Amino acid sequence: MTHLTAFTASLETVAERCEDVVPPVYAALFKRFPEFEDLFVLDIDQGARGHMLNEALSMAEGLLQDDPVAISFVSAERMNHEGYGIGDDVFEGFFQVMADVFRTISGEAWSSEMSAAWDKVYEKAAAAKL
Repeated sequence: MTHLTAFTASLETVAERCEDVVPPVYAALFKRFPEFEDLFVLDIDQGARGHMLNEALSMAEGLLQDDPVAISFVSAERMNHEGYGIGDDVFEGFFQVMADVFRTISGEAWSSEMSAAWDKVYEKAAAAKL
């Protein structure tokens, strides 16, 4: 199983088990990095969070495909987030938080291949610096 196939399988498993992953992902993010919850004070309907999560998932897929657009986008977003005081540990940590939440949601359906795919996403996101 390729990393991309395992990544896609992880998303499909989560989609079968959770109607809306935005609340648990951001709850886990704010638990890990509580100092950044205030940045979302105006995001009452969680639309910005949903958009950011969707973009991160799209870029994760692109990173697994070595898509230069995804690499450039992640690099640009890293710089954009620095303006909000979000360092590399938090920026890259978002990918780890997603993987942790998805693993929890998936339960026994989570596989070592899925873990390896998400590890590769994290590795590629950490390397995406122009």
